[in-house]
Amino acid sequence: MEITFTQYIESTWGIIANLLIFIVFGLASYNTYAKRWSAKSGHYYTTGRITWSENYQMQGQRHSLVSYSYTVDGTLYNGEIYVSPFRAKKIVEENPKGKELTVYYSKKDPGFSKAYKPPNHLNIIGKSVIQYLLIPTVLVNIVTIYFYWLINASK
Repeated sequence: MEITFTQYIESTWGIIANLLIFIVFGLASYNTYAKRWSAKSGHYYTTGRITWSENYQMQGQRHSLVSYSYTVDGTLYNGEIYVSPFRAKKIVEENPKGKELTVYYSKKDPGFSKAYKPPNHLNIIGKSVIQYLLIPTVLVNIVTIYFYWLINASK
């Protein structure tokens, strides 16, 4: 018997599995979102320093990386500046290694930061949902689909 994704999603197994996934990982996602919300205000900031700024070639393609470090309450954290492929050269030139910059961070989750300006709502919700809801949902569903297939393939 061939098992399809639609059969899995419509099955009691699929419904219960996804309901539990969304409850557990949805709460984790919301918790992360709530912790990071204070970064949006712009009240929590510190001075950081560019630790890496380079354009490089990898497998024939150009890539860029600009990273920084900053300290909050004696703990060192790292962050990255998003580098658009269209503005890579300019961003790397504007952010040489060693340059000081303002880093906005979350009071309850200091590891979450954004350089130069406070993060907007989309930055916060995007990272929270992708890291703590979307990726776990896909990974857990792969496992549950496999077990569903094992159980029902022999019927």
